[in-house]
Formats: sequence, structure tokens, C-alpha cells
Amino acid sequence: MKGFVLLLLLWVIAFGTPQPKDTPSYFNAEIMRIEEERYLGNKVANVFFTTEEGKTYKLYDFIRGKPTALILAYYTCDSACPLVVKSALQATQSMGKDANFLVMSFDKEDTLEDIKRFKKQLGVENPKWTFGIMKEEDIKKLTQSLGYRFFYSRRDRVFIHPNVVIFLAPDGKIVRYLYGVSPKERELRIALAEAETFRITKNTIVDVAYMVCYRYDPNTGKYGLNPTLLFAFGGLMLASLTLLNALIKKKREVKT
Repeated sequence: MKGFVLLLLLWVIAFGTPQPKDTPSYFNAEIMRIEEERYLGNKVANVFFTTEEGKTYKLYDFIRGKPTALILAYYTCDSACPLVVKSALQATQSMGKDANFLVMSFDKEDTLEDIKRFKKQLGVENPKWTFGIMKEEDIKKLTQSLGYRFFYSRRDRVFIHPNVVIFLAPDGKIVRYLYGVSPKERELRIALAEAETFRITKNTIVDVAYMVCYRYDPNTGKYGLNPTLLFAFGGLMLASLTLLNALIKKKREVKT
């Protein structure tokens, strides 16, 4: 067991250590940072979108005076998007109907069939969540009103974008950005409560390294999985195995 833990530690050090911020060989995630001070308190654009059932809504008609959790993603993503959405679906299973939960695609090529495939890939059912697609002009209006920036690498066929849940007050004002790939139930409940009372909360510290799925490596000319996410996963695994090893050791000592 000790040997395995040591091996995992060496793997994390060798492959999972985050690159220094001034290292030029990776995509600079700073350009994905949302300038919260510019957008918090502003009203989101009242765009049109079409749900998986084929119904078309204007965003404010859908909100209907309730606080809203909004995730921007794209349905052909095989990296962070499924992680963020699946975590959000699981974390809101026990929540009531006093809030809206919405996933919107920023990929103009996404279709209703893509929504079905994406939901099947998640393997989690939560009818509280609505999935939608938009036309290009509405994508532009919505993302610009949120300060949400993304771009597409044609060579690697991936979108570079922030991983964030955005919270809207009942009148459509932006009140909170919650970053990360694994939103927790407590965080979502607090953010929705803040949205319901129109309380605006700005993040004081945001580790932008966790905001994007991929980083660009000019040495290969391609985008690869964000090594910081790998480091976080490796660190979590190491901590879990260390705790397990300690429990096993203690149990053996009790027996002897």
C-alpha cells in the first residue's frame, strides 16, 4: 500500500504540477476571466432559445420571477461540460421548484438531437433542469451580456471557455458567478438564496487555472487537457489513499 501511495505521489509531481503563470508554453487562462465588476447587477439579455421539447421561449418568460441557475456549455463536449452539468444535476436533486435550472449551448451547431445524446451521456436524470439551444445572434447577445468569452480551435475541435454557473435574480439581474467543475449542493443553495434576495456577490479570489477545460501548447500546436485539473484529481486521490492507508494501519494495530 505504501509503495502504491509513493508511486501516485511521484506521478502527481511528475505530471500533475501546475505550470507557472509566466510559462509561455500554455494557453493563458486570464483571457477567460469574467470581469465581474462590469457585469454584476446588470440585466442579462432577453434572448430566444429552444428547449429539448422544441418549444421556443424568451429568457425572461422562462425565468417567470424566480431565481435562476444558468450553465453555458456545448453538447458535443467530452471534457468539463459533462462534469459541470452532471455535478449540478446531482447537487439539485433534492431542491424544490422555487428556482429555475437552465443549461444553454453557446455552439450554434448544436441541435436538439445533440441535447438528447448529451443527456444520455450524463447518466443522471433531473427534470428540474431545462436544456436549450440558441441561434448565433442570440448566443452573441447572451454571452456578451454575461461577460462570457469563448473561442473555438478548429484544428483540435474544442471550445475554450470558462467553467461557471451563473445566477440570475428574479428580474434577470446577474448576481453571482460560481466557478469550478463540481458545484456542490450547499454552494448552489446559498447562491440561489442570494439571487432570490437580489444580493450581489463578487468573487474576491478566482483561480483561473480551474476555469478552462483545455490549455494550448505551442510546442505541439494543439490543445490538451488542463494539467491543473489533473493535478487536482491526483491530489484528491493521494489524500484519499493516504487516509485509507492510515485507517488500515490503525485497524491492524487494534487487532494486535
